[in-house]
Amino acid sequence: MTINELKNKLKPGAKIQVNSKRYAILQHIVWWQSKLNKTYDKYVLEDENGNNEIRMFIANGNIGIAEIIKHDFQEPLPKNLEFQGKQYRMVQDEFCVVKECEGQPFYKVGDCEIWWDYESIDDGTGLSLGRNWQTWEREDLATREVVLEDIKIL
Repeated sequence: MTINELKNKLKPGAKIQVNSKRYAILQHIVWWQSKLNKTYDKYVLEDENGNNEIRMFIANGNIGIAEIIKHDFQEPLPKNLEFQGKQYRMVQDEFCVVKECEGQPFYKVGDCEIWWDYESIDDGTGLSLGRNWQTWEREDLATREVVLEDIKIL
């Protein structure tokens, strides 16, 4: 299966397995990135325990899975930071707008967020630190890449 074939199957209500964990897709969002002038896909997932603070991203041919974290990151955010004993470096900052969405209403068309993406210098995991532009609420994510072969449609 290709990434485009996968994206065509990732609809709200679908069930997937990433490695050994199973998820239901609750929402699909298409975000437009203003600096890069391109879109990426984000999915709100719910695990078998009812945790819906899980996100999956497909951007630039890469797939990532993330979980919302609670931490008091201080702004302005530095170029380098430490989190849970790991060192991270900022790799991108971006202003994003929801262009399309379907499924449950976690996000809506017109929502805007600012993001700062960090990559671990230790193990390739990441942090995506975000703030809703309208409400100023935080949504910080701990991320890791997954490969296409680790995803199954159930």
